[in-house]
Amino acid sequence: MPPSPHPASTRPLLFALALVAASLAGAPPTHAQTAPAARAAARPPARPADTTGAGSVVAAVRALFAAAERNDLDALGRLYDADVTVVEGAGLDRRWVEYRDHHLAPELREFEDFRYRPFEIEAHVLGPNAAYAMFRYALRATTPERPVDIVGRGTFVLRRTAGGAWRVAHSQTSGRARRDADPAFPR
Repeated sequence: MPPSPHPASTRPLLFALALVAASLAGAPPTHAQTAPAARAAARPPARPADTTGAGSVVAAVRALFAAAERNDLDALGRLYDADVTVVEGAGLDRRWVEYRDHHLAPELREFEDFRYRPFEIEAHVLGPNAAYAMFRYALRATTPERPVDIVGRGTFVLRRTAGGAWRVAHSQTSGRARRDADPAFPR
């Protein structure tokens, strides 16, 4: 068999398109549909149910950002694993208590008008008790020294507790000052 003229990265897409074309080959032409069937076909498809659990991972990410924005250390303690590792830029904290007491709490006390929002969250469930999420974030606050306006990217590795809740076991974020070309601050 001669080699395929298509790169390996496009073969799954071509295969999927071939399956769709084959399934449509037996479909009746649209002009043969009755009016109610045509209206039903024109409706947007229903959103598929979240069978992967990715929606609950996204909810956990959003809950963590909201708790930080509220300066709610108790809620954050329920969202971070006790043995969490946190990498922010070049810094490293091990365990929730260390991160809370030596990094997060002092930082949150310093912030005024603090807003911290995730966006473009992409969640992946790896199994019944493991997931990760990649996201972008925006952070705005006023400190005694200066205003802060940052955009960044991050990754959370999450594990599911025996009670079914997702907790962040590892966090890595990196940010920089906002530029004119960056997206607007998320609502």
